[in-house]
Amino acid sequence: MYLSRALLNLNNAQIRLYLLVTLWFIVVVFGLVYFQMSSLTTFDPHNELSQVNWLKNFKQQTNWATAQSPTLTIVVDDDCGCTMRSTSHIKQLQSQAINNGYTVEIINQHSDSTRLLPNVPGAVLLAENGDLVYAGPLSQGIACSASDGFVELAINNLSAGFNSQLIVSESRGCYCSDKR
Repeated sequence: MYLSRALLNLNNAQIRLYLLVTLWFIVVVFGLVYFQMSSLTTFDPHNELSQVNWLKNFKQQTNWATAQSPTLTIVVDDDCGCTMRSTSHIKQLQSQAINNGYTVEIINQHSDSTRLLPNVPGAVLLAENGDLVYAGPLSQGIACSASDGFVELAINNLSAGFNSQLIVSESRGCYCSDKR
């Protein structure tokens, strides 16, 4: 009743103003959602990580040798905004891996002459014997934050004695591609 009385007291100019503000708000919200969703990329759209020789090539390119501990290789691109957003997540992963006795390497794919992963930031976790534990993005989603992380799960599983041999390729998030 109050709303209908209030609407009756409005003149045409006020109604047009309210409609214009409402329309403007809807367009702004739609635009924000559209641009955020369009910035999401599939980490491995061509399933490169599932190719037969991918792991062998990765080991050759990183000069991997049988290790005393599992090795976490984090691949970044310092020119990538997504890497910059993931800085705190990368530090958390480093700390977690080191606390579990793992070796940690961070490779800047942009300055390296090889293309290790289809998109960055990403990670590869290898067991002491060179078996693949995890390959894929650090996380998923717009923010690519630690709360959406995959690597933590693989580290925890390996520390508990379980190798998930997980390859994440269909994840969508903030990733940068190096078109070599």
